Amino acid sequence: MTVDSYLELFTTLFGWAFYGILWDVLVGTGIVFLPFLGILIDNWREPAQGGEFGTVTGLSLRRMEIELFIALVVVVLAGQPAALTPLNAGTLSYTPPPTLIDPTPITATVGAPQGTYGAVGFTGSPATVNIPVWWYAVLAMTSGLNHAVIEGLPSATDMRTYEQQARLATIADPRLRQETSDFFSQCYTPARSKYQTERPAIAAVNTLLSTYGPDDPDWMGSHIYRDTPGYYDTLRPNSQIPGWAYSAVRDTEYDPATPPTWGKPYCKQWWEDGTIGLREKLINEADTTSAGFSSLVVAVAPILASEKQQDAVARTVLTNAPPSWSNNDLVANNSGSTGLVSTAENWIKGGLASGGVVTASAMFSVTMTAILQALPMVQAVLLLGIYALLPLVMVLSRYSIAMMVIGAMAIFTVKFWSVLWYLALWVDQNLIQSMYPDVNVFLQIFANPGEHDTKRLLLNMITTSLFLGLPLLWSGMMAWAGVSVGRSINAVQGEFSRPAQDAGRQGGNIGKAAIRKGMKR
Repeated sequence: MTVDSYLELFTTLFGWAFYGILWDVLVGTGIVFLPFLGILIDNWREPAQGGEFGTVTGLSLRRMEIELFIALVVVVLAGQPAALTPLNAGTLSYTPPPTLIDPTPITATVGAPQGTYGAVGFTGSPATVNIPVWWYAVLAMTSGLNHAVIEGLPSATDMRTYEQQARLATIADPRLRQETSDFFSQCYTPARSKYQTERPAIAAVNTLLSTYGPDDPDWMGSHIYRDTPGYYDTLRPNSQIPGWAYSAVRDTEYDPATPPTWGKPYCKQWWEDGTIGLREKLINEADTTSAGFSSLVVAVAPILASEKQQDAVARTVLTNAPPSWSNNDLVANNSGSTGLVSTAENWIKGGLASGGVVTASAMFSVTMTAILQALPMVQAVLLLGIYALLPLVMVLSRYSIAMMVIGAMAIFTVKFWSVLWYLALWVDQNLIQSMYPDVNVFLQIFANPGEHDTKRLLLNMITTSLFLGLPLLWSGMMAWAGVSVGRSINAVQGEFSRPAQDAGRQGGNIGKAAIRKGMKR
């Protein structure tokens, strides 16, 4: 039998174990027999109050037979745990949906839970729990229906996994931060200053801008500076760069007789080298801080050229890096700030951003991530409570068939939330693709966070409302249906009793007529 979360593997067993304990307590105290006593009293009292002398016995007996029979059927099917339908821990399993990080997830079982549930917490779960036949059938049908529906729905592209991992990619190595700071100061700043001064309008530059976007000159890995002569191909750092070997052809300022420890590569080499280049180091750092992030970019944007994919990874890492690496002039988003006017400008921008859409978007992202992780846990705990309290509900309802059906609908309603969450996820992924049809723009959301915050805020609000609103809507609709089903079953049950009531009334009328005739005589 399949369940819908790691935690539900154990709450299912514990819930039905608590059911058995509570049922045993009710049996031991004799409370389970009180509904039968209530049926006897009611079916003696009500006909006696409403019927005529001589008809009470027949009417009371007929109603007792019907209601006692129904109650016994409910006890056998939905009250007493049966050895015929044991719930075995070995039959429970959970297979999480595939993601970009884990396309072939491992199926979790009680013996191998793939987490701390059952290993540290929820220990001592029973290996086998006997549950009533009716509730076992409800569980089996609900689980099968849920997974059949999910299998039939279209697959989601899992863009949210990329978004979550993109926020984790950063520069954790202090040596790499220092090297990034050196590149910024000694390569990017001179190249950008020259570009701002010259503003070349040649065809090659226009082609690069149309290919890589108008904001390409605003970051360190700009193709304008890498592919246009006179920029990174001629610029070199002022100091030696650890890891780069001395080259007598390139490093002509040194005496070949006494070579330095390290060399000074051209900025183009420093950035592009496939082994020790800065971009390669940033990509490796992304995979270290956010497991397999570079492969996620390839999975999300397979149609993009590898050059753009690598740029997207490096740019995301630089954006998520700390606001100041090692240089007071080096701040977030690759912008330099010097002077009182510039500092005041940055303060104003930071204040507006922190109080506006940026903060709201970030808060919604954090909130949505927490909600998505918490919802299956809430579902599992609610199901545990439903399973554990069912004995009391059945006794207090006097073993009503209507309550048995409503209880089944309650279990089905809560377990069907998993289907609704998958539907919400599918809608969310398609909304992302619809609002960002250009995958290159989608990748730039995380490289230029300030430019797309309104769209991201809107998406997060819609997604959060779907994940919370759909289960609420569904639960409300099932509550309406539950009330209708309960009334219908009670009406049907009343039809069984109506012939006895009619017979009693007819018998009373006959008795009245006979008595009146005798009195006249």
